Amino acid sequence: MSFKDAARAACVSRAFHHSWRCHPNLICCIGILGSDFINKFDRIMKNHSGIGIKSVKFQYNSFYNTRRSTSISHHFDSWHQIAITPWIEELTISLSLSSFNMEYSFPCSLLADGRASSMRHLYLGNCGFHPTINLDLRNLTRLHLINCLSHLEVFDCRILQVVENKAPNLCSFDFGGRQMVDTPILPSKFLHLKCLTIDHTIISSSPAYNYLYLVYFLDACPSLETFLLGISQTHMEHDSIIGDSSHMRQMPGHRHDNLRSVEITGFYSAKSLIELTCYILDNTVALKYLTLDTTRGFFSCSTGEHDRCFPMDKIMITEANRAVLAIQTYIERKVPSTVKLNVVKPCSRCHAVESYL
Repeated sequence: MSFKDAARAACVSRAFHHSWRCHPNLICCIGILGSDFINKFDRIMKNHSGIGIKSVKFQYNSFYNTRRSTSISHHFDSWHQIAITPWIEELTISLSLSSFNMEYSFPCSLLADGRASSMRHLYLGNCGFHPTINLDLRNLTRLHLINCLSHLEVFDCRILQVVENKAPNLCSFDFGGRQMVDTPILPSKFLHLKCLTIDHTIISSSPAYNYLYLVYFLDACPSLETFLLGISQTHMEHDSIIGDSSHMRQMPGHRHDNLRSVEITGFYSAKSLIELTCYILDNTVALKYLTLDTTRGFFSCSTGEHDRCFPMDKIMITEANRAVLAIQTYIERKVPSTVKLNVVKPCSRCHAVESYL
């Protein structure tokens, strides 16, 4: 049934009108159709109850509607208010490249406070996406952002499977949580990314993570200048390089001509973490600063702002000292004279092991 016939049927049939108001899948493609279509769809959306909406797809090509590019943005906002409900599972907003003239910015507040808690697939193309609040996307499995943003944060999305990025201006990406990816990322995914932050939380039930897999992140960022890796753990069960007589693994890598600064906090003696650090030293030519913090990277008495350093228990202090030994044995000899190596060790006053006995 064509759109015109469906609209006519809705006017004469109460049953059809009721089903239209509760239809779970809504698709709006605005191209060569003019303002009459937009007004009709606007009336349909305003008559929709919003109950049971599962999938919404908005496509707009302003190439055919240059006069309406700026006036349609308020329609988008009202349609999103109706469409984004706790039942929605898929949302697609795709604007044409020429739609940049309208500078539409997606209202991120609609993804907070449980309104998008069931959403599994979010696709945003050629529109502004600037969240200033925490988004409630607990069930998201696929995220597509095309020409949308310059900074992206993804934290503790435990069932997220895919992050597809086609934002040419993306320069900062923060990724963190308890689940870390082991699957290689295709090269050239983040062509203009300059700062990559990864926070890894290790809990007692977590299997030993292979940090050498993070090489795939680095290889996917040819313009990367700063790499920050933060590790937080509640237990110390891992394959330590101390006492390990097996050979160090190597990964076929790319030259990282722009990487200048690397900082790893929570550094410990896991063999794969040592291998990752050695990989970075072997494949960078512009590196200037390498910081390996064997503490948790919190406050220190050395700054003069605190009387004591951030507390560490006996197990953590012992592991930090093993990490220092691993750095001295495997890493220091690889550091060129042009790189400033900063090793943050446990404080001799606040982190003395005997004080915890």
